[in-house]
Amino acid sequence: MRILIDGTCLCDSEGRSGAGIEHYTWSIVRQLFLSAPKHEFVVYVPPSLNAVGLRSLVEGCSNVSIMKSLGPHISFVTRHIILPIRFFLARPDVMFFPTGQMPLFTIGKAVVTIHDLAIYDHPEWFPEGQNFSTKTVVPKSIEKASKIIAVSAATKQRVEELFPDSVSKVQVIHEGVDAPKEMLDAMDMDSTRFPFDRDYILYLGTIEPRKNLTQAFRAFHKFLEGRPELAQTYRFMVAGKRGWKTKEIENELVRVNHAWKEIEPNGVIQFLGPVTEEEKWNLMARASCLVFPSLYEGFGLPVLEAMSVGTPVITTRCGALPEVAGDAALFVKPDDVEQMSLAITQCLLVPQGAKQMRIDGFKRAGEFTWERTAKETLKVLEEVRKRSS
Repeated sequence: MRILIDGTCLCDSEGRSGAGIEHYTWSIVRQLFLSAPKHEFVVYVPPSLNAVGLRSLVEGCSNVSIMKSLGPHISFVTRHIILPIRFFLARPDVMFFPTGQMPLFTIGKAVVTIHDLAIYDHPEWFPEGQNFSTKTVVPKSIEKASKIIAVSAATKQRVEELFPDSVSKVQVIHEGVDAPKEMLDAMDMDSTRFPFDRDYILYLGTIEPRKNLTQAFRAFHKFLEGRPELAQTYRFMVAGKRGWKTKEIENELVRVNHAWKEIEPNGVIQFLGPVTEEEKWNLMARASCLVFPSLYEGFGLPVLEAMSVGTPVITTRCGALPEVAGDAALFVKPDDVEQMSLAITQCLLVPQGAKQMRIDGFKRAGEFTWERTAKETLKVLEEVRKRSS
């Protein structure tokens, strides 16, 4: 079988590994190559993917052909006219679009992965200028897809509610997690970039409104108010790229740091910015707990990543988070600062409880692997191909 994959989101616009859809795209594409050596793959790669990244993607795989970007990039023409022509001329048996969208003039059998539909439920959380995508590209992609993969049952439900004609086409295939054991074993205990001189709680992800960081900062402030001596013992470290509409989040960070400047002039909350894949795992493995108080998640991969390295997780029951975390996390109401503060206290100051969370988290994360995700995805691709022959 000849499978064409749209790898537009294999990395972010600056060539970094990225998060969210970028991470999913890289992980599923790489694992598909490894899991299906009998099949032939053609993968379109973005111009921002450098030679090192490309070598890493196809390492050890002789069944992969690369389709690179040609000429200048003219947004609509390149994406929605030129790419479909190139995809058609590659003569695939089936196409896979991991990013939730396919070019408008795509011809042929296609499978699309939908990650979440938060922008339909809460457009106020997102940048302006999304109408073309939400009103045209996504609906057309869902309509034309032969099969739709939803990364969670929560996402499947919203797809079917918003696009009723898709009901017979949607299948849930969860994302996976594979903690890099060799990388963790070789982890440098002396970092020049990150201040590992004390314990910390961690948030990891894009900085954007739905991540609910203002409430998390307030909860950490409340935790310290009851134990001011711990302001020199614990930090709240925030890792990830700045997204959009971050002013309120940044203002709250400044406010909390100002409240504690006499005790901790360097700030009890520290923003680290984007991190590499190695840095991400380094931070995750050392954290006392992951705080992930999101208001909406189609999946919530950082929760599983933290569990896979034995880090306790505080999260909410919003979207797919309870589906992903199972019984292995501490759940809080996203608007309850007191409850969130108590959860932080439990993770940091109740060793026996934290130990049990680590055990439960390991077990839960073991139920999700990229190998399983790839095998289930490949089965869908094979079924679509058979129906078309």
